[in-house]
Amino acid sequence: MNDPQHNLNPKQQREKQRTLALAALTQACALIETIAQEGKCDQAQFACCMDAFFDDSYIGERVFFTGAVKAKRLLQGHEVPYAKHILTHSATLINLERKLTKQHDKLHQIAEGMQRIEKQIQYFNDPYHGNIVSAIAHLYGETISDMKPRVIVRGKSEHLQNVHNTEKIRCLLFSAIRAAWVWRTHGGNTLRLVFTRKALVRELEKIRLST
Repeated sequence: MNDPQHNLNPKQQREKQRTLALAALTQACALIETIAQEGKCDQAQFACCMDAFFDDSYIGERVFFTGAVKAKRLLQGHEVPYAKHILTHSATLINLERKLTKQHDKLHQIAEGMQRIEKQIQYFNDPYHGNIVSAIAHLYGETISDMKPRVIVRGKSEHLQNVHNTEKIRCLLFSAIRAAWVWRTHGGNTLRLVFTRKALVRELEKIRLST
């Protein structure tokens, strides 16, 4: 089957990657809130966020359809569950990613940690294995959790005291930071979110449920 991604010119590819990154960021932040508030996590969406965390580029549209719909509604000012928290997390993580790029020691530590995690994935032959989730969460705690601005996740104590939930939240925060990096490196910035909302909505509308 012909891949539509390969038919795009460089500018269109850049726009598509930027839009998918925004959808991925929104999807991760929305999942964080459903875990914190409801103790629920859509495993398929969580797996997509983890896949994006490991992949070099965002290609598949289907996996970020949910995030694209939520991002579109947020940009249009429509009601979205936990909208305030999703927007706050997104803005904080975009800011945090920019600061992380200047922390060379932390980047080196993350790179070394990811090499260890990739070996674990090969051993378990499962990128979503509980040990992998724990390892990613631990790496986030060692490298990013103490950085400012701090990401404050509020929710019901019974959900946030569950270690499996907190590990998934940290994994999603890591994935969201990577999405923020893809967003920025493909031309995304705060001014674009403020002044080109209609253009972003049009791009988000191109993300289809199936490829």
